[in-house]
Amino acid sequence: SVGDSLLDFYSEKEILEQKNDTGFLFSNKKYFTARFASIDNSVYEKIQVQIKDNDPKYIIYSLEGINFFKNMNSCIDDNKKISKDIKKLFPNSKKKIIEDKHSGDKSGKSFVYITKFDLKNGAAVLISCYDWSDEITANKGWLDNLKVIIDSKEFNYWLNNESDN
Repeated sequence: SVGDSLLDFYSEKEILEQKNDTGFLFSNKKYFTARFASIDNSVYEKIQVQIKDNDPKYIIYSLEGINFFKNMNSCIDDNKKISKDIKKLFPNSKKKIIEDKHSGDKSGKSFVYITKFDLKNGAAVLISCYDWSDEITANKGWLDNLKVIIDSKEFNYWLNNESDN
């Protein structure tokens, strides 16, 4: 969960190997990303976390479950189903839908479909479908996917106000 130590699930060696493999998604390097194969019986194929760089406790500030799709319509259908469940959990949240070209693809051929729930405490829950262009998939190995993301208040603020995305 957000706020837990990643050390409760993985060794420091495993975390640092992921840090070196996946690294930093943002140039200011306040947070690093670690991605792992999902834990047994999880509904997600991969788990991704954001952790502050040089935090000896490896506290999780953002947690993502990831599933890969070959059919973007299936991803969007899952996005809608999960969004309904999230709205039931957080009925007072502010819901926003974003459909746009993905800024990570300068060709403009990749798209992202996001349903974002801003929670009253400043945290956020996002359900996102990433539809990568054939060129991005071939050159970077990025696959179309669904992410269910829980951002802490602190990470959500940083992401929206201080990061370089």
